[in-house]
Amino acid sequence: MIRRLVVGPLETNVYAVTGTRGRTVLVDPGAEPHRVLDLVAGLDVRAILLTHAHFDHVLAAGDVARVLGVDVHAHAAEREVWEHEVDHLRRHGHFDAGTATGDLLARAPDLLGAPVAGLWDGRFEPVADGRTWDLGGGVKVTARHVPGHTPGGLAYAVPGAVLTGDTLFPGGPGLTGWPLSDFATIMTSVRQLLREPPDTVIRPGHGRATTVGAERPHVDEWQARGW
Repeated sequence: MIRRLVVGPLETNVYAVTGTRGRTVLVDPGAEPHRVLDLVAGLDVRAILLTHAHFDHVLAAGDVARVLGVDVHAHAAEREVWEHEVDHLRRHGHFDAGTATGDLLARAPDLLGAPVAGLWDGRFEPVADGRTWDLGGGVKVTARHVPGHTPGGLAYAVPGAVLTGDTLFPGGPGLTGWPLSDFATIMTSVRQLLREPPDTVIRPGHGRATTVGAERPHVDEWQARGW
């Protein structure tokens, strides 16, 4: 079973994947820790998994991990990403939200702000490509390294679906216009994800779900447009 919760100023998707006896992994607790904890209340949460370390996917990670008594897991290359996020906050007084930054700051400057002293400390257990969490009942969660949006981007494959973070959305790949991102690399990752069966559900880091079958015919168009 996959549960979804939408949190924070960028409407980030948080996912709880559950197998038997409530065994669960929690993916991308991006904000609003109390709501995230409500999502998994009564479940046996085994780990917090990050698709990547942009602020909107991790801000509740520390608080939630402390309450649940579990570790945070991410690809080792995301250490540099989180360091960049915190450095941007220190220098500019707000996080970098990509193309949404200007609009969010104009609407409410504090939406992208946070006290540096209260941030997640960035500690996590490194995850290699192929790492699997067995939740019972045939529910296995497998990490796949899909760099491009960030160098340590991970997708998490579960039966019938892939949680793609900001690597693949309905209509194309995630943004690659900021430091530590690369369009050619993300397109390689997107093509890898689109090798799944056509009925595989793509559950992205923001917005609605789609399927491999709906997106695969358009991959050459995305390559040609360059984003």
